[in-house]
Amino acid sequence: MQFSARQKCLLWLDSFPLELTEKRKLLNAAGSAVELVKNFSGLEEYFPATKRECFEKMLATLSDGGAYFSSLCKRMEAEKIAPIFEGDELYPKAFAGLEHAPLCLYAKGNTRLLEERLFAVVGSRRTVETARKAGKQIAEALSHSFTVLTGAADGGDEAAIEGALAGSGKVIALIAGGFSATPQGNLPLLKRVEETGLLLSACSYDTPVRVYSYEVRNELLAALSVGVLVLGAAKKSGALITAKYAKEQGKPLFAIPYPLGTTAGEGCNALIKAGARLTESAADIFQAFGMEAAEERQVALGETEAKTLEALKELSEAHIGELSKTLGLPVFKLTATLAALEMKGLAVKLGGNRYGAV
Repeated sequence: MQFSARQKCLLWLDSFPLELTEKRKLLNAAGSAVELVKNFSGLEEYFPATKRECFEKMLATLSDGGAYFSSLCKRMEAEKIAPIFEGDELYPKAFAGLEHAPLCLYAKGNTRLLEERLFAVVGSRRTVETARKAGKQIAEALSHSFTVLTGAADGGDEAAIEGALAGSGKVIALIAGGFSATPQGNLPLLKRVEETGLLLSACSYDTPVRVYSYEVRNELLAALSVGVLVLGAAKKSGALITAKYAKEQGKPLFAIPYPLGTTAGEGCNALIKAGARLTESAADIFQAFGMEAAEERQVALGETEAKTLEALKELSEAHIGELSKTLGLPVFKLTATLAALEMKGLAVKLGGNRYGAV
């Protein structure tokens, strides 16, 4: 990897376990990244007693013949990580003035996606299955006109990634910590993101996920996006933090509506009450941006399938026994019909023999 002197110095500084505010304080005191490295021994006063060990380690790496920096580069090459430095062409201009703007971004995949129009689709881990299915369909449609931006957790983020991969493949997943803290539960899915999209981190490789990591990540998600769709959020949810930052930054907000009494969707309904656009399909988002949606795929339905789907829509969700009574169909026949609707992406099984319409 070839780096300029400034880039080398930023990469070196960012690799140590200092808070972002501490790193920026050092840069401001030195005047530049290069001067920081040249005069590092004289900056001891900026390290409190609790960070004395870190200062000593940083100082030692500057006289090890380049071994430390070489090991950083070798690991990034082995992991196929491309750093994007503050001030570089690809570094997002949207980060200018942000409190938590990183010194470097670390990328795996197609970095040119950062130049596209990004639309954020987020949701809590507890996003209900019907909203997940709807979110997947919306993200798939959006991916043909935007690059879909999301996190890397289960639930809503996962649905957004799956939808974008099923569409154009243009997706960016921003993780909360460094690449050593990549969520293992979604690793196969995130590997697919690396192949066709972009897996992104605002932290150096060994940075763990801490309590405040998600709030910082959510601020960056909002800054990068031209709009935000919330698929699922309870009263207190990280997805609402992304929505809060989007509102502060003047970005349009969208949310999927939930039936009354659905705890996992109370945050979404509150957003809609506060002015977020009620969103049932990608067409609602395209309309808000003055864009024409791609023609929706028409799904052929048999008479029984059509009647079952209509009943599900009227009931919002229902037990198979309730559907059987409503439609006058035996359970065995209804089971096959519901399975067919699931295959066509129009119904979802919610557990306990309950079903919902997508």
